[in-house]
Amino acid sequence: MSRFQHITLLLLALLCLPVWAGVAYIILTLNTPEKLTILPTLAILTTAEPTRTRLPTASPTPTVMPTFTAESTVAPTEVLPTLATRVLEINALMPGVFVLPTATPYPPGVTVIPAPPNPYEPLPDATRMPPPYFGWTSFESDHPNVVYATRWERRLHQNASRGQYHRTEDIYSSVAFAFEGEGLRIRYVAARNMGMFQVVVDGVVIDTIDAFAGELLFPGTRVYSLAPGAHVLELRPTGQKNNRSEGIAVALDAIQVWRSDGHTLIIPPPDEAYTPTAEPQPADFELVSAPPTMQATATDIAPFPITASIVIGYDENGNRAIDPAEGVAGISVRLVEVGTNRALAQAFTDSSGYAQLQVVSTAEVRLVVPYFGKVYPIPAGQRAADVRFTLLLAPGNQPGLIP
Repeated sequence: MSRFQHITLLLLALLCLPVWAGVAYIILTLNTPEKLTILPTLAILTTAEPTRTRLPTASPTPTVMPTFTAESTVAPTEVLPTLATRVLEINALMPGVFVLPTATPYPPGVTVIPAPPNPYEPLPDATRMPPPYFGWTSFESDHPNVVYATRWERRLHQNASRGQYHRTEDIYSSVAFAFEGEGLRIRYVAARNMGMFQVVVDGVVIDTIDAFAGELLFPGTRVYSLAPGAHVLELRPTGQKNNRSEGIAVALDAIQVWRSDGHTLIIPPPDEAYTPTAEPQPADFELVSAPPTMQATATDIAPFPITASIVIGYDENGNRAIDPAEGVAGISVRLVEVGTNRALAQAFTDSSGYAQLQVVSTAEVRLVVPYFGKVYPIPAGQRAADVRFTLLLAPGNQPGLIP
């Protein structure tokens, strides 16, 4: 070994001496027992034992990786705020307590009536205005909704509604009309040759009209109250007539319908129920004996005078009256006793078509015009007075045919 190597080893040994001195000091310090100071005490101290604490063990935890999925983008919806109402309902039972019901007020602007109002003519014409119809509306006899079972004759007159009406003498004919409303009124023709007809609504006969009148008139029926909604009206001739009527014709002038406009409410008054009331009853009496009852004896009726007159003529101008130069002369007129057909008096019409007969009798009599087949009963209450009749003939060349 060279000298240089010896010097190097010596230097390394000198450098390691402090290190080895520090290691020796540490070893000696750890092996030296600590000095304990013992203090006197009366308490018995227990020796604390060390508690084993389980250390956490690392376990593998699977990690879920998110998966990206393509989704459609939804446009945001505008949410409007709403006002919620919470209602609290409480039911309480109080025995012996009765609360009278209170009427609910109608909405403002609503008018309540017990029945449809009466119409005031002239009414609006349904033919000249489009639907819907409110209030009173007149449907003329030639309206498209008025359907006749057979052909009805159309006639003109200035007093008729819109100057015209329809008539028939066929007892098997009828007229139908579909409408919607709560009120109905029929305007018809009344005259000396008119008969009777029925007013039928939805298959139910609600009225029978006697259209006989001493002169040509255009009256109306009463106002019929109906339930709201659609209805079907029918007019049916009955084939019957008044004893004084000369025929069984039926004529329709117009149909008048009333419909509420939504501001009028029909509430009929309640029917008054009859409540029986106890009334004192009279005492009972029994007849034990009495004088014999006198029996009634028949007494002959005294004869009384009967006067009847008649005018026969042609109605050439159609005014339902006999004017001068329209009378028919030489027509036989008789007063005949009912039951026996015995002629009590006979006369002939003069140049003005007038004839008068007088007779005194106790029997029921009637005036007969044999040539025309006309019979006129004389009412019992008018026998003492002068009963007058008028026979109108259709204009024509018949005077040459009359003997």
